[in-house]
Amino acid sequence: MEFHKLLTVTLLLFGMVGCNTDNYLTKEEVENQNKASSVITNILFDNDIDETATYTINKEGHVDISFDQTVPKPTYTRVVDQLRKDPNITSVWASQGGAEVCPLR
Repeated sequence: MEFHKLLTVTLLLFGMVGCNTDNYLTKEEVENQNKASSVITNILFDNDIDETATYTINKEGHVDISFDQTVPKPTYTRVVDQLRKDPNITSVWASQGGAEVCPLR
């Protein structure tokens, strides 16, 4: 029984050490991410590619988006242009099949 208590305390300590303030988002950063996510979701849906693209958003509002191979160049180009024009998104890096598309200008 004593071993289980020791193990539990050890695991709790490791969990507390693993909590790094670099991973903490402020309320404002979360709100910014939510706004950017809403924009992206709407643009992908409006362009009928909401199921063929994946994305991440960092706390500064940078979007990393990846398009499936089935998305044609005119479509992903239009989507990236729409994303870059929105004030809730600070920058966009886009790829398709692991290769960068629509490079930053």
